[in-house]
Amino acid sequence: MRTQLLHLDRDQFEGHAAKAGKASQTRHVNVFGFARLVLLQEGIFTGLWRPGLLPNVVSMACCIGLRNGLYASFRDGFCRLRRSATGNADKAGAGGMFVAGLFSGATGYIIASPLLQVKTQMQAEAGKIGPDGLYVTGLLCGRAPTYQSTSKALRSLVASSPGPLHAIQTLWRGAGVIVARGSTLSASQLMAYDQSKTKLKSSLPDGPCLHLISSTIAAVVGTTCHMPFDVVLTVYQSAHSLGGERLARYGRHGPLGCAMALVQESGPLVLLRGWVPAFLRLLPVTLFSFGLYEQLRQLFGIGCMD
Repeated sequence: MRTQLLHLDRDQFEGHAAKAGKASQTRHVNVFGFARLVLLQEGIFTGLWRPGLLPNVVSMACCIGLRNGLYASFRDGFCRLRRSATGNADKAGAGGMFVAGLFSGATGYIIASPLLQVKTQMQAEAGKIGPDGLYVTGLLCGRAPTYQSTSKALRSLVASSPGPLHAIQTLWRGAGVIVARGSTLSASQLMAYDQSKTKLKSSLPDGPCLHLISSTIAAVVGTTCHMPFDVVLTVYQSAHSLGGERLARYGRHGPLGCAMALVQESGPLVLLRGWVPAFLRLLPVTLFSFGLYEQLRQLFGIGCMD
């Protein structure tokens, strides 16, 4: 799970290692070096798997379930509208697929935004906890965890707000970026998957092999399209959890200000930082979710997505 955070700026890499007295060794740390550091200090489950696991699982269930479930309805609905307006009875093209993915993805990510915020903050501050209940590794070394559980994290966010309106604003902090990122990811994935199946059906039967190839293409396209949103979202939301200089640099002027600060400091390619771990995280999810989706459609007699 924490590999999602590997695209943060170099200060975070160095800060993590500095707590262990290894800052001088991380000037040129890469993704795999950081992962190795976390594994050595915290272990595979405590370091890379457990932080933010529950809110991530619940939020992904909402996002993936709703986007896949609603996509075909939105796509076919747009097709009917076009048919009534122009008389064209062809299947929706890449543009219609993309728009259908935007709508279905936005629905899921709006609902899941508070959980995704909690997940990001838990992963940003994660580290090994000692017998005294304080972090002994990570950016907050020597301090107690901000959140003890997902439910306590949500209650804490609500309690920190002076009223119901502010509570909504706090729970959906950064939701614009979350929804934009999620909608873009969903639209690009679903469009790439659907369009790949449409183009490859003339050469391959509609079965597991076609689903596997189309899912891989969808993972490549989806990762590339959503990375800028992912980088800005992670840096912006973690800045509110970590505070201090990071909050001043990245959290004071909204997600757009955060993006501008990152580009000014590191150049435009910073928005694609972490592409490899993001792809490695997204690929198995894409393969499994689309494969399961197709099998469930057949199980319930709907047939494969056409």
